[in-house]
Amino acid sequence: MPILEAISIGDGKTKSMVTEYGSITEAQVKAHAAIYQKEDNRKRQAASMLEALVANSLEPDVYDELEQREDKYTIDVVPTGGTDSVSRIDGVMIFYQLIQMVCVDTKATVSNILDLLSRAGLVQAMADAESDIQLFNRKVNGLIASLKSRQAGIPHLIAPLFKAYQKCEDKAFAQYFARKEELYEDGSLIGLKYSVLMRMASERYKIIKDKGEWKPETKEELDFMALTAKLEERHKKQLTQQPIQGQRQGGRDRQGPNNTGEWAWKGVAPKEGEPVEKKFRGKQYIYCPHHGSTKWVLKINRQGVVHATNCRARQKEEKPKIAMSATTDEGSTTEGSDYTPTKKELLMAQALAAVIEGDDWPDTPEDEELHTSKRG
Repeated sequence: MPILEAISIGDGKTKSMVTEYGSITEAQVKAHAAIYQKEDNRKRQAASMLEALVANSLEPDVYDELEQREDKYTIDVVPTGGTDSVSRIDGVMIFYQLIQMVCVDTKATVSNILDLLSRAGLVQAMADAESDIQLFNRKVNGLIASLKSRQAGIPHLIAPLFKAYQKCEDKAFAQYFARKEELYEDGSLIGLKYSVLMRMASERYKIIKDKGEWKPETKEELDFMALTAKLEERHKKQLTQQPIQGQRQGGRDRQGPNNTGEWAWKGVAPKEGEPVEKKFRGKQYIYCPHHGSTKWVLKINRQGVVHATNCRARQKEEKPKIAMSATTDEGSTTEGSDYTPTKKELLMAQALAAVIEGDDWPDTPEDEELHTSKRG
């Protein structure tokens, strides 16, 4: 819009509010508006259109904030041919105040931009861009434009740019600019400008990308990737081969024997009047009601322990009752001395006892075979 491109700053000079807003003062904008607001011409019409455009483009909360600056974009003028002063809202002045809201300039702004354009700043910018040269160059151009808009001098960028380009993750690209820097230092690239250097970087980036050779993995990286894949495959295989919880190696079920087939009798309790002791495959078994689904166990186990007097399952069941009795004797709030623990309390006590004393699983058919082979 032409009305924004020729802000008079005195001595016949003008500046663009679009590209040089940082170096234009509020007084200069007001003086610019005072000229055409006196007249009924195209510039004043353009200013009115700009005012409407800004008003219709902003969110309500932003426009409310802008309205608080109304005195800064209202100007008193005496129209040509008139005698009385009138107050008019000017679109260019509104636009200037909007820029001030969005881009708050401080004394440190230029200093901050210069820091970002330093060697360390550009190296960090390359890292932030993840070695995307086009993105990096756009960032640098934006910072340069910010300095120009504030009429600040552009620092020497050749050395910082060389440093940043050599920090690129693509080794071929980095080496290319290392050689270019050597030529520059030797005086073979006299008069090299930062804009030319940035264009060289963009072109080299495009050439390598078009060849499909941008940031290729090194042999070490490929070996590492292959090793990682093997480890992941091995880990998945181990997960699929891990025994199910509650199962011992070799297929032994920790929940007890598989009382099927010729061993089915072990899961059937004797009826009233029937013998509570029997012989099978040369082994003596006795009936014990404390082993869940397994009703018959070895009379004397593999360690030579007599089951009738050393049944751990029975002992585990009795321990909670003993503990409860002791608690009651010591002044527990439980009424009576014949307190019977709940099923949940019994299970908890049995679990604790199993952890403390170790498992005492009933003999399985596999154990019987092993025991028989060892004994004879």
